[in-house]
Amino acid sequence: MEQDGCDMPFGSTVPGCAVALIGIDGAGKSTLAGALRDRLAARDEPAVLLSRRHYLKTRPEGFVGDTMAALYGASLRTLYGFADVAGGGQLGRSFPPPAGDLLAPEFERTLNDAAITGNSPHALMASMLCEVAGHLMFRRAVVEPAVAAGRTVVEDTHGIKMVVKQYLLARSLLDPLDEARVSLDAVLELAMTLLQPPAQTSLPVLVRVAPEVAYARRVAQHGRVGGMEHFGPTGRPAGRESYLELQRDSQTVFEDIGKRWQCLDLDLSPSGEEDGVRAGVERILAAKDTLTKGPAS
Repeated sequence: MEQDGCDMPFGSTVPGCAVALIGIDGAGKSTLAGALRDRLAARDEPAVLLSRRHYLKTRPEGFVGDTMAALYGASLRTLYGFADVAGGGQLGRSFPPPAGDLLAPEFERTLNDAAITGNSPHALMASMLCEVAGHLMFRRAVVEPAVAAGRTVVEDTHGIKMVVKQYLLARSLLDPLDEARVSLDAVLELAMTLLQPPAQTSLPVLVRVAPEVAYARRVAQHGRVGGMEHFGPTGRPAGRESYLELQRDSQTVFEDIGKRWQCLDLDLSPSGEEDGVRAGVERILAAKDTLTKGPAS
């Protein structure tokens, strides 16, 4: 999805709000986010679509941009760099030097197509911590200023999604009795605490859909699922069953997050998808208006 820029006039008297969508890969979050932005525009309300990944693709300059890029690089390097690959060695040898472009399409294809045979659960834990740090800074340096300026920020994917998938990948590599499981669970707990959106200015939204429906959407859209949408980064097969298992496990964790964060719960059913998105947008707008303007009298 095309993202809006981050430059905006400050000093608006309109209450700002951050709407963050949480859900499995292929749930329809990007479609919902785009429809929400269009509906806000129709109401003459200032809105912006933001995501950390697309923010980085704008090549932000200065200290903040450099820091964001460094945290993203650290997360990606620990996620993939210590993975074993067929023929011997580790995938880290394919990484460019620190100044290299980790968002280049050809490098992303290298990661997605790598013949991974195994990975380090401890490296994945480190990647989780880097991801948490990156999203904390994204919220502080990018999202919060936009909200303070009176805009509605629409995040098509909240940062907790990636952390949850990293957690599940690492967990799959550990024996249930491994002492490292305690540390892994603690990192996820930390992430749930640190990345919880501030209640006064945020509306987290849990978007539900059956994993089988999400898989069909992904294949229809791209001809394949993404590199981090299955257990392939751990060395397991990257087919349909691997995708469905990771998404089902992710959805279980998201449901726990939804309760803890008091998320608005949306079910985008497979039948009448356009109607589901339209109804979802209206529910989000109603919840947003209650948050920013108070209950209707």
